[in-house]
Amino acid sequence: MRNVMQEQDVTDWKERLAAYTPETEQERRDRNEILLAAEQYGTQLLYRSHAESHFTCSGFVMNPAMDQVLMVYHRIYDSFAWTGGHADGSNDFLWTAVREAKEETGIQKPYPLTGAILSLDILPVKAHQKKGVPVPAHQHYNVTYGIIADQKETLRIQPDENTAVQWIPVEQLPEICKEPHMLPVYEKVIDRMRRWKAMQEQALLQTAQPLLAWYPLHARDLPWRHTQEPYRIWLSEIMLQQTRVEAVKNYYARFLETFPDIAALAAAEQDQVNKCWEGLGYYSRAANLRKAAQTIQEQYDGVFPRTWEEVRGLAGVGDYTAGAVCSICYGLPTPAVDGNVLRVAARVMNHFCEIDRPEQKAAVTALLRQVYLDNPEHCGTLTQAFMEIGATVCVPNGQPHCEACPLSELCLGRQYCDALRLPQRTAKKARRQEQYTVFVLQCDGKFALRKRTAKGLLHGLWEYPNVAGICTTEEAIAQASAWHCKPTDLTQTVERKHIFTHVEWELYGVYLTCARQDEQFVWKTAAEITKEISLPTAFRQFF
Repeated sequence: MRNVMQEQDVTDWKERLAAYTPETEQERRDRNEILLAAEQYGTQLLYRSHAESHFTCSGFVMNPAMDQVLMVYHRIYDSFAWTGGHADGSNDFLWTAVREAKEETGIQKPYPLTGAILSLDILPVKAHQKKGVPVPAHQHYNVTYGIIADQKETLRIQPDENTAVQWIPVEQLPEICKEPHMLPVYEKVIDRMRRWKAMQEQALLQTAQPLLAWYPLHARDLPWRHTQEPYRIWLSEIMLQQTRVEAVKNYYARFLETFPDIAALAAAEQDQVNKCWEGLGYYSRAANLRKAAQTIQEQYDGVFPRTWEEVRGLAGVGDYTAGAVCSICYGLPTPAVDGNVLRVAARVMNHFCEIDRPEQKAAVTALLRQVYLDNPEHCGTLTQAFMEIGATVCVPNGQPHCEACPLSELCLGRQYCDALRLPQRTAKKARRQEQYTVFVLQCDGKFALRKRTAKGLLHGLWEYPNVAGICTTEEAIAQASAWHCKPTDLTQTVERKHIFTHVEWELYGVYLTCARQDEQFVWKTAAEITKEISLPTAFRQFF
């Protein structure tokens, strides 16, 4: 799921209402009446055409510190009040609450504190007019959720419904709320949001013991798990970035055979490193590995640094890799927090914040650091256990294996049936589309190659000559002639595609036999290319 709160068909909406636990006698009565009506009228209550009573959904919007509330001044109620609106046919009450909060206030990036219902109330609505049409008195079966928003977001009014949108300090609510019956509702929701936040944090803090008991029995046998040598752990973590475990295994073994230690890697030519890396992709990782090895040789006398700050300072090393190396190799309380770990945390805490927000990653990292500090002898095991459960149990893009999860009893996402909806992520931008014509120029059994000089994608790597855009046959022959290669025969054309993280290349391959090997290119036989030249996958597919 890429966008916050896409609407879903929540077929178990009645069961979710029934699972709500009242804390007062009035709440119990309201819940029971709502459940009886739901059984009697079913989905009719999702529409305001059921005039006497129908479902509405409210979002109580607070700032992350939970000391201010975002409210709108409703024309109907002549008072500042929470955001909310009619279900209007949707059984996804949570999505409706978020939608209404955005529509009424103008905020664009709110997120639910949790998917749990925080209050279930029957609220009276006095007779009024809506766009000039009389609306008789009726009652709302109101489902309430807690929502978090940044106070820096731009606010706007919705003229047909409210005249003001304003952040209000919690202590001022009694002054600005002109509906006495609503103030107790607001106060209880504030209290429950604060309790929920504490409960979420506590759930994550309790993960250590179940994971430590589970990991030794269920960990995959991976080659880098038989060592705590920092060079090998570092290498494995770099290789595993954006790459599947099974794909990495053979590369890992081959790389260590070629470059058995930091000194060997530092002394290598970049083309040697790239050839050993060929097929793994993201070649900047290979360049940074060699650069970091040279730094270790020059600044640390060939000894891998031992502090998080020093490891983090190496080329190509981010917070995650530094945390993994320092916890696994040195037993330091440095969590390695990546998308897998953030997904586990989001589900355990039933937290709907977009996991790729920096503040969310920082919050999870801080909580996990406390977990590590509470278990100082198991820092490395905890790092690997979180990696393992995210990769094999709490999996992305599908049903997590909750029945096999050691955290299932703690998991609030499972308890409140929100695991499939989590984690939320920011919307990805569409990939930029680019077109290139790739020339496979052959002369006397050799092929033309060159190194990319332009900064950016695949900088410094080998490629077949290419030009932007898709050439016609005539244009392709003219281009080869302009390179002074004297094309004599066009043997074939092929269409290929290559997808990078943010860019998609549409590639048109032109195979030309030439009569001249121009010196602007390097000319190699197929055997020499196989042995010496590292072609990125985008171009290797034409080989």
